[in-house]
Amino acid sequence: STAGGIIAGTFGAWTGLFDTILKPENYSEQQSGWFAFGTLISCIVGGLCFGALADTRYFQRRLKILIVLAFICCFLAVFFFELSVHTVFNDKPLLHSTSLIIGLSVAFAGFFQGAALPLIYEAMAEIMFPLPESLSASILLQWLNITALILLFIAPNRAKLINLLVLIALGTSIIMSLLARITYRRRDEDERKECEKENEQLLNSDNMDPYQNQSISQSQYGSIS
Repeated sequence: STAGGIIAGTFGAWTGLFDTILKPENYSEQQSGWFAFGTLISCIVGGLCFGALADTRYFQRRLKILIVLAFICCFLAVFFFELSVHTVFNDKPLLHSTSLIIGLSVAFAGFFQGAALPLIYEAMAEIMFPLPESLSASILLQWLNITALILLFIAPNRAKLINLLVLIALGTSIIMSLLARITYRRRDEDERKECEKENEQLLNSDNMDPYQNQSISQSQYGSIS
């Protein structure tokens, strides 16, 4: 929950400050707004794609692999973005800043950040079972809101600092995800109930067989006589 809340809150604050971050690169407020809009659309697409992938039989019990993969790809996309803007370590961008480079980097960052978020919700629901899913979702949202508020208060006019904090948050989330242990308690319980239901249906069908055989025998005896 901490890793998911930190990265979601940090990412939300980061996209909300695109105007401040991209202003030194001579991008207008309107262009920054379009970059943020594209990032949001990418988040939605990423969540849909990875959600469908996580529902496949192979990845149903491998959520951790998908979460770590999404975090690493998001880290690389943000790192590529920061090569095109001013940072704490460089007064000049290492790469030539163009709308295409900025757009692609934030789109990929949004895609993989959006891909990780629903998987984290699912993993928390599995770990915290039998507690209700609403509780795990509330905890994640609290971490998200706290992180976003802290960043918005700390770095509203510090573009270089917010870029560095995003990378630190992503790196921390990757480490925390690698150390986390996901147990599939809810899925185990669902499978147990499904097996019990199938066994009960088999028992009921077996109990019905003698009556069916008896009725068939009686009908055959009556026809012979």
